Amino acid sequence: MRNYHVLIVDDDDSIRFVLQRALEQGGHRVKTARNAREGIELFQEQSFDVVFLDIFMPDANGLETLEQLQAHDPTASVIVITAHGNAQTAIGATRRRAYDYITKPFDIYEIRTLTQRAGNAAQAVRVAESKAETDTVSDPTGQEMVGTSTAMQEVYKQIGRVALRDVTVLLLGESGTGKEMVAQAIHRYSDRANEPFVAVNCSAIPGTLLESELFGYVRGAFTGATGSRRGRFEQASGGTIFLDEIADLPLELQPKILRVLQTREFEPLGADVSHKVDVRVIAATNQNLEEAMEQGKFREDLYYRLNVVPIHLPPLREHKEDIPELVSHFLQQFAGSMSQTSNMGRKIPNVHPGVMTMLINYDWPGNVRELENMVKRALVMATGSVLLPEHFPSLLDAALNIQRTSPLLADLESRVDRYFEEGQQGVLRAEIIAQIEKPLIEMVLKRTQGNRSRAAEWLGINRNTLNSKIREYKIQV
Repeated sequence: MRNYHVLIVDDDDSIRFVLQRALEQGGHRVKTARNAREGIELFQEQSFDVVFLDIFMPDANGLETLEQLQAHDPTASVIVITAHGNAQTAIGATRRRAYDYITKPFDIYEIRTLTQRAGNAAQAVRVAESKAETDTVSDPTGQEMVGTSTAMQEVYKQIGRVALRDVTVLLLGESGTGKEMVAQAIHRYSDRANEPFVAVNCSAIPGTLLESELFGYVRGAFTGATGSRRGRFEQASGGTIFLDEIADLPLELQPKILRVLQTREFEPLGADVSHKVDVRVIAATNQNLEEAMEQGKFREDLYYRLNVVPIHLPPLREHKEDIPELVSHFLQQFAGSMSQTSNMGRKIPNVHPGVMTMLINYDWPGNVRELENMVKRALVMATGSVLLPEHFPSLLDAALNIQRTSPLLADLESRVDRYFEEGQQGVLRAEIIAQIEKPLIEMVLKRTQGNRSRAAEWLGINRNTLNSKIREYKIQV
């Protein structure tokens, strides 16, 4: 348990008194202010870890006061309190990066727990920012692809080898490894760089429409074709066409793709004249094409035409050393775009060391795309200038899944099996919880020397709930 410096800004004398007394009894140092002006003055004179800020005060709007406090010290955790909770107020508080939002009346024991969490968060933010000031992190914004691992260096070498050689390339790798980015890099470094780059996701377009999408059609080719339309191959003429998810290409269309690769000719839907096209083909798949050939789902001759130069993209779990650089890249990319769409602006946040450990320990089934989305989601959820573990719920869930292999869970599974064998229906959950919860409460009470308030705080429940559990389980305190 740590003690923190707390500021209470509220025009209600009774609220200030109750909060101050409860928090001081918990060991915290507390200052109070009767209005926004006094609160801002105190905040500018001293350093506070946690601020309880009333949202409706006679001399100022609490949300405006929140902005002024954060402009002076964005590392402090500000908890907005109000008697009139509504969606507009809640959204306004979270948009301005308040740590939390609570409504009156509130449970004083929950306030103590919230203060502890908010103070811990403020301290973590300051530690991470202090660390960031001494670290030198390269700015990857100007890089086209991110990653300096051995695995990614090999990918870069292969891009350099094939870029100026006008050959067909097949990109192989799991979903989310960045196959389209590699295709764009090959195009960008080729002699076709000033010509179009056209991407087609073969799995996203229904098979009945894919032929006209790729090769176009002439007027009258089908009902509703009142005019002619150029297909993607023709649009990419002179440049590069990227056929993503090529394994999902319908079997009946595969001969047409094969013909383009062999003769550089195609026929639009409904046409009786062939069109010449000068285009480089880059294909990609996350599936095993050799297995697809064995199953009769993919033509062997097309496979060998596509597989002139294969490039395998490694999954993120095989080059985790690139994760810090990738995270830095995404933070700069997304924080910058958020500041451009908001009149508040946004400083690029730092990452708590604990988060980086979780990111590196995670297995990344969705690869770089999953990391990208996770960072973007954390930026949206974060209220301060440092990304904390609580902003990455997926990582916390994964950690819980790992814990399921622990001896405690193995013992629990054997107990569940025993209940099923004995046919004890209707009591499973209650008795299992009692078996685990009772010794847990006894251990915590022992360590707090019978202090129920402190025990409730450690358990993350209020004191009334703890007293109820003590009576229910007949625990001797």
